[in-house]
Amino acid sequence: MAASTGLDTRRITSYLLDLHGHAHELGYRAMQRLAFEQFRALVPFDGGLFGVGTIQGGKADAHDVFLFDKPPELMISWEQVKNEDRLAFAATASPGTTINITVSDGFYDGCDRARDHCARFDLEHLMCTAHIYAEAGLFWVMSIYRSARSPAFSESERIMKELLSPHLSAAIRTARVGELRTITRVGGGHGQVAAIASPSGLVLEAEPGLVDVLRAEWPTWRGPMLPPSLEDALTGGIGRFIGERIVVHADTAEGTRLVHARRRVAADGLTERERQVADAFALGESHREIGDRLGIAPATVRRHLANVYEKLGVSSKAELDRMLRGVH
Repeated sequence: MAASTGLDTRRITSYLLDLHGHAHELGYRAMQRLAFEQFRALVPFDGGLFGVGTIQGGKADAHDVFLFDKPPELMISWEQVKNEDRLAFAATASPGTTINITVSDGFYDGCDRARDHCARFDLEHLMCTAHIYAEAGLFWVMSIYRSARSPAFSESERIMKELLSPHLSAAIRTARVGELRTITRVGGGHGQVAAIASPSGLVLEAEPGLVDVLRAEWPTWRGPMLPPSLEDALTGGIGRFIGERIVVHADTAEGTRLVHARRRVAADGLTERERQVADAFALGESHREIGDRLGIAPATVRRHLANVYEKLGVSSKAELDRMLRGVH
């Protein structure tokens, strides 16, 4: 146990290992529920909220909210009082810092509607942590609540939440992207970053690194809308963009688009036929088998492979396989 904070490091380590392990096994909603259920074993609470949204023109808009052991009416009520939600303002003003408040201590004095909202849903003790990916125009927020019948959250519990909240956000994002990859049957190749976008090109979720990859092609890009030229290419029928420095492709699933972006590699310079021949050869097909399947002569297959080897600067099948791996 860490003496300075009272944190049980063994329990924290066990929680994190379990959390990130399940992120690759569970679907989006199941992962959200499990994350809260297991976190409650570390920090007891009555209910919670996890939300993800976008920031445009300085305005935050939550587009996906998961309520844990609280009724959906809570969000309907909150919409009417959100302009008085000092806790949300404090959390977003200090990203990464967990804010710990007790309503009866006067935190909402002068905000009668917000105070009534808390009383209606038995929210007396609250902790909230926000994380902001400003360049992508995204935010994540996690709140947990206790009723007036329970003690206030302690400082060690606040530190615990501050420490673990980014892991919860990351694990839930992994599960969400993984669920869409399962639906679309698209894997994540080496060097790729994933994002989830709406049909209109609004980025709803993104892995770390998305901004760096997109700015390699559009240096001034800032989310949450995809760059117009990228959006045009992705909606133009083939769902693919090949730029001077990056490659992006998109697959439709669950009313959204799963977007994968990566930097260009030498294999992106292959023609479609060269790529077909190279893929088949790397998988072990002979020149004759490739020719029969593609309707070309074995000699033509050899010429294509010679071009491929020259373009990629490789001299063996093992090197060829390595160069092609993860390229879509």
